[in-house]
Amino acid sequence: MSYNFMKETTKQVLVGTAWLITLLAVIGGTMLWQHQVRKPRHNVDSITVTSTERVPVLLLLDTSLDAEQQRQLIATMQRNNGSQPVTTVQISTNGKIKFDGPIRTSDNRPYFKLVLSKGLTATKKSQLIKETIIAAKENYHFDKYNLVCYGDGGLVATHYLEHTDPSLAPAHLITIATAFNGTDQRYNSQKTNPVEHNQRTANLTQLIKKRKALNPKTKVLLIAGNAKGHRNGDGVVPIQSALAGQSIFQPVIKNYQQTVIHSWHASHTHILESWKLGNAIQDFID
Repeated sequence: MSYNFMKETTKQVLVGTAWLITLLAVIGGTMLWQHQVRKPRHNVDSITVTSTERVPVLLLLDTSLDAEQQRQLIATMQRNNGSQPVTTVQISTNGKIKFDGPIRTSDNRPYFKLVLSKGLTATKKSQLIKETIIAAKENYHFDKYNLVCYGDGGLVATHYLEHTDPSLAPAHLITIATAFNGTDQRYNSQKTNPVEHNQRTANLTQLIKKRKALNPKTKVLLIAGNAKGHRNGDGVVPIQSALAGQSIFQPVIKNYQQTVIHSWHASHTHILESWKLGNAIQDFID
């Protein structure tokens, strides 16, 4: 009877060990799968954050984005180069500027998310952005910065660049899903060529007229989304409209680029979480 008891106990131990090994294998496989899903699909050189020079990224985002969508864009940009702090900059109509968020001395690639009051004219927005950049440079000690925009933020940024001092222009400007020529499909195709003169909106025409005021040293990248399953670019902004800024920048800017992101995740808001978007931004800024 003692022999049978020992035999049964040994069997239970073996069964328990087998289950434990299986459980560990499942957990290990799941962690490996998550690592493979989250990592970039191809190698991209990381931004060197050991440099003593601080070069922040200023964000001008569409007012329609909620907090989670804004967080997702920043997470996408940080995917390849590590986490950096995000400071929210509240800009009041009276010119009062509030910086909310800690930045350490070692933070060389911080993010400044600019938040403007609604209902302001383009001229007033440009004036407030100029004052904000001057204040940020003085308070956080940097000379160069990069400007990343989404949606209507790209239009605000373009107007600002045409009405600011060359010394306050960004080193890089990136616009994502910005409707430079509106969203009407009657005036925009799914092609990447410039919009014809008779198809231009009044806003695009006005921005083109002011393009000579741009700083030619600013490097510019326009990004359009082409979501699979959609006939209209990213489902909101036609490809031609998102790239219509080429008529503004290309004749003046020495380093002008444009790209179309083709993906199931390239719809108007889902593009914010696309690894292709993160790689395109980092490749350009690097």
